[in-house]
Amino acid sequence: MISADYSKQKGVALLAVMILVLAVTMILANIFYRHQIDVSQAAVSLHTDQALLIALSGEGWAQELLIEDGKQSQGSPVDHYGEIWAQAMPLFPVEGGTLTGCISDLQSRINLNNFSRYAVGNQLQDEMNKADQNGFAKTWLNLLELLQIPSSPAKVATITDWIDPDDNILSSWGAEQPDYESYDPPRRVANQPMTDVTELAAVSGYTVQEVQMLMPWITALPGAGTSQLGASATTPININTASEEILLALGGFYGQQFVDTVAQGRPFSNIDALYDNLNTNLGLWDVSGATGVGNGIGRANKIWPTDLINVWSSYFRVYLKAEIGEAEIEVTSIMHRAVGNLNVISRDISLVPAVLPTKNELSEVEKLFAKSGNEIEADDRYDADSAIVQPACLMMET
Repeated sequence: MISADYSKQKGVALLAVMILVLAVTMILANIFYRHQIDVSQAAVSLHTDQALLIALSGEGWAQELLIEDGKQSQGSPVDHYGEIWAQAMPLFPVEGGTLTGCISDLQSRINLNNFSRYAVGNQLQDEMNKADQNGFAKTWLNLLELLQIPSSPAKVATITDWIDPDDNILSSWGAEQPDYESYDPPRRVANQPMTDVTELAAVSGYTVQEVQMLMPWITALPGAGTSQLGASATTPININTASEEILLALGGFYGQQFVDTVAQGRPFSNIDALYDNLNTNLGLWDVSGATGVGNGIGRANKIWPTDLINVWSSYFRVYLKAEIGEAEIEVTSIMHRAVGNLNVISRDISLVPAVLPTKNELSEVEKLFAKSGNEIEADDRYDADSAIVQPACLMMET
């Protein structure tokens, strides 16, 4: 009996020891697991802070380029994509990661805040009535038509009413607070310049889908508005950096002729060189009473005034991406360059989350057979268009 009881007690003791060991093991495993999570989170946090500091240091690179470019062209300001600031930063290795970035010209786009000029007098109606004079309103409506978006003067008037400081409706085309109260949900008119292009989706007459289509060609810059003297200040479109779509919209009646003249002649060192080319190629010289072409008075500067187009820029967007370990930070800054200084007027910082791959990587053979015939032909084809200098940010931001 004693032997049997002793044997049972040994079994119970062994079971207790095993349970204790299991419990200790589970506790230690849990402690180790939590420790690993803490270490991982601390490492990610540290890498994120490092990536942010590195990305912000990239702003110094952009500022140096833009300031140096401004010093070189102080006598005759000019900006184009052949300059050093427009070239992408090479993949720059830093301790534990990489930094890359690029600079794009925001004045290659249409500034929505330029429409504030139409809040003074009857400028919108006057521009619509003049067949041989372009402005931001006509350029905007041409762009809408190019993108197959319904266009009418109301598309300009509603933006003007949205950003002008008063509650007075511009015309029968416009819309103020009473018009927005019937919306579901009701909206409050800003009565101040736009700070982001997505705000356009809140303006009467525009849908989210239309704004998404317009995004590549619009911006919202603070350099436009009505001055203390009542004259409207605008940020002109830089003809040296404008896209083909913007050029087509600017061309208006002259269309592709305008685009071809600008594309073949740029970069223009000054606005007079542009006007000379336009006058000659589009037949805009008024040679009555003159001895020959070029001795008369050109009309290009009347059709496309300098408050609509020019060859220089003051506003730039800097896109920077820093990767340290598993942390990836994107910084988008808008810079304003004036005579003698350069200021960062806005900065957007975003942490790119790590995501799992959505599908398995294709092998080289699968990639080869996955190519369509058109893609193969496009890879093999080379023409003059492939040699045109394009903005570096065009590929990096898309």
